[in-house]
Amino acid sequence: MLEKFIAKVPSRIWAEGRPGKARQWEAEFNVASWVRVAGASGQVQLVVRYVDKSNDRAVLVDTAEVTGEGSALLSGSVMLRLSADVEQVQVSLRLSDPAMNFVVEELFMQRRGSALGASDKLISNF
Repeated sequence: MLEKFIAKVPSRIWAEGRPGKARQWEAEFNVASWVRVAGASGQVQLVVRYVDKSNDRAVLVDTAEVTGEGSALLSGSVMLRLSADVEQVQVSLRLSDPAMNFVVEELFMQRRGSALGASDKLISNF
């Protein structure tokens, strides 16, 4: 599958609730995106990728089948095992066919259990 970068996740979202001196910690996040796809039929996947000094990890959020032209809601809950060396967290879309064109209409990422505020919306009307 072809992976396309969508957005870098601000640290205010993924670092929220981090234990003060912990070298490693786990956090669960709700992630959702509306994606409009055209150009080809196939599978699309929403992925959260996080990079530290020694690893590049990817966690699958959701998968959808699209036929021709249409929209898909991709959403789910993911557990990230983060370290103090995290350099970035990002969201990507995997496409099964290189002829697929896409537009991300909405993208959200929020730590589970935190109150949803206006700043929790990662991307809107992309």
